Amino acid sequence: MPYSSEHLTRLVQDDHTGEVVDLENRLAGRALLGMDRAFEELVRRTLTAWTRAYGGPNQPAAPGDVLRRIVAATRAAAVRLLDDLARRAPAVLADGLGPALVMGVRQGSEFVRAASGRGRREPRVPSVSRVLLAEARRVRDMVAERRDRALFLLHPDRVSRWSHMLAGLGAARAVLPAVRAHIAWVINTAVHQGLDVVVRATAPLRVWVSEADACVRCLAYTGRTAPPGEPFPGGLSWDPRQRRARAAGVDGPPLHAHCRCRAVPWSDAWKTSGTPFPEALRREAERSIGYGVGRPSESRAVRLRAARELLRAVDDLLPAVEARARAALRTGRFPAAA
Repeated sequence: MPYSSEHLTRLVQDDHTGEVVDLENRLAGRALLGMDRAFEELVRRTLTAWTRAYGGPNQPAAPGDVLRRIVAATRAAAVRLLDDLARRAPAVLADGLGPALVMGVRQGSEFVRAASGRGRREPRVPSVSRVLLAEARRVRDMVAERRDRALFLLHPDRVSRWSHMLAGLGAARAVLPAVRAHIAWVINTAVHQGLDVVVRATAPLRVWVSEADACVRCLAYTGRTAPPGEPFPGGLSWDPRQRRARAAGVDGPPLHAHCRCRAVPWSDAWKTSGTPFPEALRREAERSIGYGVGRPSESRAVRLRAARELLRAVDDLLPAVEARARAALRTGRFPAAA
């Protein structure tokens, strides 16, 4: 039965990506275990102590025993929270590696069935590699590094204002998004190891599928194919300023922190009822660039440079995409979607 590119895109970008995000969130919840609220409470308690001692957050501290006691209590609480995280997070992440590998094999097999129209036996799930286990353990070092940075800032000799206390607490709290990002990176890497097993067992190629709101770097890869074991080109981006001409090849996604692109099994022999899947992906990436569909972390300038490059490099753009890109360059902003 011929495949539909629209169906394959929904399968990868919506169903499969959603499953991975759910796994990431479950692991992050177990690892962080309410630490956002714990840090909020620590900030509140510290501000209360500061206000009682000095009259308010805008009042400077007087050197002496009171300041030393406030700083010491804050340091002890931050160390307790972060040391608990350092003990808990590696084991939680390691526990998630097996399910991520299973998920990658299952999702790859589901994609092959949908694309080829034929049922296939799922390959054997690989064992958790030493590399993945090492990445799980690395969370401990990440937490320790940020704990030491926070303690450096939270020292009586460096604290004379509430803003100094807040900077130290912020340095400690910054470990939370870092741990979330690392969990996402490692879990996506494990999922891709499972996907690669399916690629090697069922298909001569793998095709890069970006997220629906991917960055300009990932969009430069979407729709590209590479044989198993061979890298994708390195240093690609729709923004010329982000390109790296001599960059090493890329084994596959994830390309960066929080990247949820996929490299799924592919064969050009699979039959379609419409536009071939890799071509449909490239067209969708062009539409994303032309319409300025981006994520908050990307500036308007990046997207405008990407739109200019799109008009320069692609001579068969869809009329609506070309019109949107030209309007954006003329006005300096992307029109709102209809």
